[in-house]
Amino acid sequence: MLLRGTDTFYMWCGRKEYPDEVRLVHEVYAAAQQYGEFLENGTPVTFDVPEKPGTIISGLRLDNRVLVRRTDFGTSPKHVVLKIGNKKLSVKPMPGECQILRLNKPY
Repeated sequence: MLLRGTDTFYMWCGRKEYPDEVRLVHEVYAAAQQYGEFLENGTPVTFDVPEKPGTIISGLRLDNRVLVRRTDFGTSPKHVVLKIGNKKLSVKPMPGECQILRLNKPY
């Protein structure tokens, strides 16, 4: 969600669950800080979600670089090419990992 422009999360839980839930949210924000420049200044590049289980790519563009995370549900191709403005970006599978990629030549 952070790679799609969300800047906050809403947490709904009972009093007993609150300490554990806050810890989990804190872990997400702390880990995300390695990409702080993208989160602070990046622009979301895609909001597409397939109608059937498939590949979902979320990303933030900062100048000529894009921070992406690819999640595959079901059978997916080796590379997925996104059109971003007049350039293209080829995203390979890297389960559970974010990638910082450079935009390629004009589309």
